[in-house]
Amino acid sequence: MVRPIRFAVAIAAVLTMGGTAVMAQTYQPASNYAQHCAGCHLPDGSGFPPEVPNLRVDLGYLIDSAEGRDFMLRVPGVTGVPISAPEVVDLMNWIIATFYPERTDFVPFTTEEVESGRSRPLWDPLGYRSQMFPDLYPELSLE
Repeated sequence: MVRPIRFAVAIAAVLTMGGTAVMAQTYQPASNYAQHCAGCHLPDGSGFPPEVPNLRVDLGYLIDSAEGRDFMLRVPGVTGVPISAPEVVDLMNWIIATFYPERTDFVPFTTEEVESGRSRPLWDPLGYRSQMFPDLYPELSLE
């Protein structure tokens, strides 16, 4: 009888250690960017304008208004990314801090903003962007 109990205790210890190791793993915004954003926006954020925005230039224009912030959180890459809302918050704030280090006045994104954006995804972000922000990419204008 002693051996099965020792075996069960050993298995429980291994499973507990494995669970602790998994719980101890943390995500990093930079790795989330590499995995979920860099494929289209490229590792340096330059993208393929106008279809895929240049994160090093375009976000400075968008983060200055409520409409721009809302737009950023409704694009398919944000609404469909398979990470939690708090992870998206960290990712978006990391993007701004990385590509706009001079923007010390930036108000960080919140979980509530991300959840709101995710509940109202944009199905035509290029069309929406050309209507809402015509100065950003005039070549997308529908006129």
